[in-house]
Amino acid sequence: MQEGYKSIVTLGEAIAITDVVAVARYGAEVVFSQAYRDRVTACRALVEKFSEEERAYYGITTGLGANWNKVVSAEERAAFQRNVILSHAAAVGEPLNEECVRAMMLILVQHLGGGYSGIRLETVETLRQMLNAGIYPRVPRHGSVGYIGVEGHIASVMIGEGQAWFRGELLDGRTALARAGIAPTVLEAKEGLSLISGTTSVTALAALAAHDARTLALSADVSGAMALEVLKGTTRAMDARIMSVRPHPNQAATAANIRKILAESEIQKHFDDYRVQDALSLRCMPQLHGASKKLIADGLDTLAIELNSSVDNPLVFPTEDGAGIALMGCNADGSYAGTVADTLCIAVANLAKMSERRLDRMVNRYVSELPAFLSSNPGVNMGYMIQQYTTAGIMGELRLMAHPATVDNSPTCAFQEDYVSMGYNAALKAYHCVEVAKYVFATEILFACQAQDFYEERKPAPATRAVYDLVRAQIPFLEDDRDAHGEVEWIADAIVDGSLLGCVEAQVGTLAF
Repeated sequence: MQEGYKSIVTLGEAIAITDVVAVARYGAEVVFSQAYRDRVTACRALVEKFSEEERAYYGITTGLGANWNKVVSAEERAAFQRNVILSHAAAVGEPLNEECVRAMMLILVQHLGGGYSGIRLETVETLRQMLNAGIYPRVPRHGSVGYIGVEGHIASVMIGEGQAWFRGELLDGRTALARAGIAPTVLEAKEGLSLISGTTSVTALAALAAHDARTLALSADVSGAMALEVLKGTTRAMDARIMSVRPHPNQAATAANIRKILAESEIQKHFDDYRVQDALSLRCMPQLHGASKKLIADGLDTLAIELNSSVDNPLVFPTEDGAGIALMGCNADGSYAGTVADTLCIAVANLAKMSERRLDRMVNRYVSELPAFLSSNPGVNMGYMIQQYTTAGIMGELRLMAHPATVDNSPTCAFQEDYVSMGYNAALKAYHCVEVAKYVFATEILFACQAQDFYEERKPAPATRAVYDLVRAQIPFLEDDRDAHGEVEWIADAIVDGSLLGCVEAQVGTLAF
């Protein structure tokens, strides 16, 4: 288990985004508390009561969508719920990766455990067992307006259909379950609807993206400080007095981080008065990094609520007379997580655009006062010329992804769903956004380490030297041209898994967000 993450996540109490990452990325075990089991069991009794009494409740005794006015008889309900799953497993294209699917499975189990969906304990137990056994369904990544489609592919494996990976092998759903010793679920009233409704996929992808966006934002403080050091920048733009008269907390935290990271730098101290002021990509780090961090922090707060909500439709509530009631509404709408995801794309793209400008300055001899493209033998060697091209291309992708998806609308279901959130598309691009943005910050760190080697007469800060040592243990000084692709990948992995921040914080203490 990765350091800093739980090895066991208990459902039945509030969970955090770090719990999602622990299960999805690092394989933490999922267990149910007794409170979880009691809530699910009590609510299920009400759904069975509604079914027996033939109450007209959506998805329990009626059809779905525009078929809300069609009665489903007691004899047809098991077949109806199975059909719900099979018909909704309609996504297309390449599959989502393992951590995305595992995050969806966890959040689905978490949402259903609120005690308002009316699903059977046996059904959520099947999902829990699949997670713990390492079964993850093949879920095509395209074709959701905010819910339903991609979730259908998870549910189809639960009933022995579809496809899933188990121990590295792609199998049909029934075989995958059998190899793990899990029996397929036979769905009863409302269960098919509960498994495909809600904000499962939007919340899952947005949660993973937000978690990594936070890491990228702190890593941008590190890469930015390293660039400022080797570009002979001043820390006077980070002065606490400047921050105090524009008191955004994330701005002040960024400035404090950069001051801490560059403390005791002989390079920075020597050049502190070298210019009257630096270019904006150096001077304005507290302001832009701070603004991006605020958007990320707000998104994390919203997702924390979404993780611990009940998002089914209908939702089932007890009443004083014991009869219970099912209320039709739309907590299944993906606008909260979707708009967070759109905002994350803007925040991360802004962080990356400033990083790209700083890394360009390091390889641009006209402003860096360093060898051209950080090559000790320019002309014969290209140095890091083309790595900057790569980041320019990535920035093109990030700018496209910064356009919001949730303002779009395409009515579905014969106008019964005349508005849809499009939150899934927002979450899908947010996840991709952090996947590619990490390479910009990784490249900035690679360049800064190379630049440090041209300052042999003066020592860098202990924190930036720690990053240098981490990188140089794997990546030697670029003397002659070589393929740097794997080097950038290695640094990007060190950013995402926390190794890079860990070596900095070992020197200066915890960085503030």
